Amino acid sequence: MTQQIRERYERFARTEAHGTSAVYEDLAMAVSRDEPALAMLARLPAAKRQPNLLFGVLRLHGVPVDRPADALAWMHENEPLVLDEMRARRTQTNEVARCAVLLPALAAIEGPLAVVEAGASAGLCLLFDAWRYHYVGDGIDHHVGPADADLTLTCSVEGPVPLPERIPEVGWRAGLDLNPLDPGDADNRRWLECLIWPEHDHRVRDLRSALATAQRVRPRVEPGDILGDLPDLVRQAPDGLTPVVIHSATLAYLGKRDRERFREQVRALGAHRIGLDSANAFPEVAEQLPADVNPGRHYAITLDDRLLGYAEGHGGSLSWLPDRA
Repeated sequence: MTQQIRERYERFARTEAHGTSAVYEDLAMAVSRDEPALAMLARLPAAKRQPNLLFGVLRLHGVPVDRPADALAWMHENEPLVLDEMRARRTQTNEVARCAVLLPALAAIEGPLAVVEAGASAGLCLLFDAWRYHYVGDGIDHHVGPADADLTLTCSVEGPVPLPERIPEVGWRAGLDLNPLDPGDADNRRWLECLIWPEHDHRVRDLRSALATAQRVRPRVEPGDILGDLPDLVRQAPDGLTPVVIHSATLAYLGKRDRERFREQVRALGAHRIGLDSANAFPEVAEQLPADVNPGRHYAITLDDRLLGYAEGHGGSLSWLPDRA
């Protein structure tokens, strides 16, 4: 079992953290080489062993994650606390910048829309119409969204991205999460900040701004399971609206069979589905991605099982495939 955990942390270091977080790359490699740390993680359920969860807990307690030896020493001295925190908490990274890479797919659906997010956390990615968007690229300098928005999301684009001229009309919205986070709760806000990687200061600034907006707007996020409780929530959408289920970085928490159940469930509800998730969630999607795409850092963007493109997992860049406009 410890060998699988070792490989998991090595893979995180080499495919996800490499090139974007030297701190987490070094820390993940240090954990992978530390037998007591691996033995400690083996005491947790498989779903609770992920690097982001461990590193978030360390940061929550002020542990110097940029000094791997000190971080490991603290882990060993405080093993019961670490295990309790990892069992109680979830990696609910609510990356608002993902709205920028989801928006072109959302704008392709005829509205007005009823948007339901599966795995909504604090609901930041339900508020598409609250943000201003700035798309940049080769010959591209495109703005859309309210000019007086509290937050502007900048996204680098390449390929024939169908950049919207206006934000789609969202007539109703709701989220579903096993553990909804109140954007006004100080502990929730701190935990979400701890889930942002150490060098990513711009993401912290964006998160704080987005949480302030969400605290004022109060998007609806219901407690529930995305398999058992999703149908009832989608059926609550008012008549005359086009239902859309969105999910980002969510399917990794479901097994293969449950991912298929989720996909079939959305189809049966007559709703569109927009995904920003690991391409490996569905084999037929992974097969369509260019060979040079890093599956550890890039997520596939899909609309109703159709691959549209891929994006950096935290929403900073978007690449559209040819003939997918």
